[in-house]
Amino acid sequence: MEDVKTAAGQTRRARARATQNRIIDHAYRLFCENGYPSTTMEAIAAEAGVATQTVYYFFRTKALLLQQVVEVAAAGEAQPLPVMDRPWMRQVLTEKTARRALALLVEHGVDIYIRVAPLRAALEVAAASDPDINTYWRAVAERRKGGMRTFVERLAELNALQPGLTVQRATDVTFVVNSHEAFLGLTRDSGWSVTDFKRWLYHALTQQLLDPTLLGSPAAATAGLSFYENT
Repeated sequence: MEDVKTAAGQTRRARARATQNRIIDHAYRLFCENGYPSTTMEAIAAEAGVATQTVYYFFRTKALLLQQVVEVAAAGEAQPLPVMDRPWMRQVLTEKTARRALALLVEHGVDIYIRVAPLRAALEVAAASDPDINTYWRAVAERRKGGMRTFVERLAELNALQPGLTVQRATDVTFVVNSHEAFLGLTRDSGWSVTDFKRWLYHALTQQLLDPTLLGSPAAATAGLSFYENT
């Protein structure tokens, strides 16, 4: 009997998770297509094939739903881990060569920008009108800067930073250059391909952060990545 109850509970949780995922998927599309003000909880419910009360039950407010949509989009998976706990970030922080660590950061970090970019217009409007979204997006920026500091500290451990470049200054540079704003400015607004942006970002950060006497080639650092350079 206990096994039956356990199985039933697991089935209910799986159904609930599937419903939440379906709501998030449809909310992502509607926020991207229609923006924040025009996307109502009722519209999301209709698209997801659930009652409006169900959307409120799982997410409580539209602001909280948008936040979850952003988290899922950024992670690229239904149950997002914090960035610092994701396998690719652990690989970045344990990599033995600075150039390879930087290339991995670019490869996977830019993929986050790609997934979140369609939501950017909705986020900007929401942040300007909804204090909860504004607070959330500021917190995202702070977490992103904290993660970049951890990365820069790893470069310092590898004795890879340019002579005289402090961890704080290197973090500031990384935070500004490796950003949603730079990605959108060069891809959406200037027509660059994602590959071109990744390659530029890798070289820009290499020039700004790394000791120029470090040995290594772009080909070795970018092997197996989407912006591989065979030079």
